Amino acid sequence: MPADETKEGHRKRLRERFLYAGLDGFHDYEVVELLLTLGSPRRDCKAQAKEALRRFKTL
Repeated sequence: MPADETKEGHRKRLRERFLYAGLDGFHDYEVVELLLTLGSPRRDCKAQAKEALRRFKTL
């Protein structure tokens, strides 16, 4: 699957996973990414989430 297709709907899938099961099964970077998406409309937040965890080491 091309990268553009996997990015399309990513926020929606992330939000749906959270609404269905809470944070169970989420990687730490996905928790941070979910929070970042709330304040960053139309922006890919995965890289920022991973960088924040790399820098600060923990949630």
